[in-house]
Amino acid sequence: MLNCSFCGSSTDNVGAMLAGPDVNICGKCIAVGVRTIETRDALEEPLPRPEELSTSDDELLLSQMAATSAVVDKSRNHLQLQIVELRSRGLGWGVIGAALGVSHQIAQERFG
Repeated sequence: MLNCSFCGSSTDNVGAMLAGPDVNICGKCIAVGVRTIETRDALEEPLPRPEELSTSDDELLLSQMAATSAVVDKSRNHLQLQIVELRSRGLGWGVIGAALGVSHQIAQERFG
């Protein structure tokens, strides 16, 4: 019985598996890899200008959404980590809010 070199699942759990010298990969891990590569490729493409969105076909817009979402999530996570670090250093919500251009109440509601 083969196990996936990435997630450890056995062929009993995932069915077919690609096997190579000292490496096996299940369909689930292949799908993750494909999404990762597609997202990376989409991130490297320049973003369309707002006026170009209305002339873009549905498939193009749908394919770009995953990359845009990944950028937003990564930025949001990084911002949250920055705020946690600043709070651990004793900075107040007023200072953080001012840096973000919002009130201390909004900063605390969004990130507290």
